[in-house]
Amino acid sequence: MKGDVRNGIPAPGFSDRANDPEILAGLKKNRKAAVGCGFILVPLPLIGFILYSVFSDKMEIRKAVMFGGIVSAVFFVFALIGAVKNRAAKEYDATVIDKHSEWVDRRNGGNDKSYTRYTTVVRTTDGKKKNIVENSGSPLQAYEYLNVGDSFRYHPRFAFPYELYDKSRAPYLGCAVCGTKNAVSDDRCGKCKAPLLK
Repeated sequence: MKGDVRNGIPAPGFSDRANDPEILAGLKKNRKAAVGCGFILVPLPLIGFILYSVFSDKMEIRKAVMFGGIVSAVFFVFALIGAVKNRAAKEYDATVIDKHSEWVDRRNGGNDKSYTRYTTVVRTTDGKKKNIVENSGSPLQAYEYLNVGDSFRYHPRFAFPYELYDKSRAPYLGCAVCGTKNAVSDDRCGKCKAPLLK
C-alpha cells in the first residue's frame, strides 16, 4: 500500500491493491451472480409466452414457442456480446485532455428521446486519443470523477474502473468491487468492506 501523507490520503501513485485477493474474490462472486441472473433472465420471455398461450386463447402454443424463443435468443446474444466486450477491454493509463457535454434531441414519431451526452476526452500513454461517452440517466463515473489534467488508470474489470494517480485530488474513492463512493480517507468500502485502491 502506498504511504499515507494526511488523513489516510495516500501519496501520488497507483495502488498495488489491484490484484488484492479480497478484491479478486469479490469480483469473482459478482461474475457468478451475473451469470446466474443471465440463466434466469434469458429463458423468461419463452416461459412468459408459453404461459400466456396456456392461460389465454389469443395465441397458439406453436407461435408462443416461436416468439418466446426469438426474444430469448436476442437476450442471449446481447448478454454474450456484453461478456465478450468486457473480456476484450484492456487496462490503460491516460491523462484527461478535455471534457464537454451536449444536449441530444432525437424526435422519432412518438418515440422521442432527449438526453445529455457527456464526453471525457483522454490521451493514453501510447499516444492514442479516446472518448469516454456517458449519457444522463446512467452513472457518470468518468465525467464526474475525472478532471482535465488528471492522470488515471482504467481497470475494465472493476465496478468503478477509474483510479486517479494523485488521489489527494479525488472527490471520493469508488469501490472496485461494488462501485460505492467512499471518503478518500477510508481504507475499506463502507458497503462491501473490500479494500479500496490506496
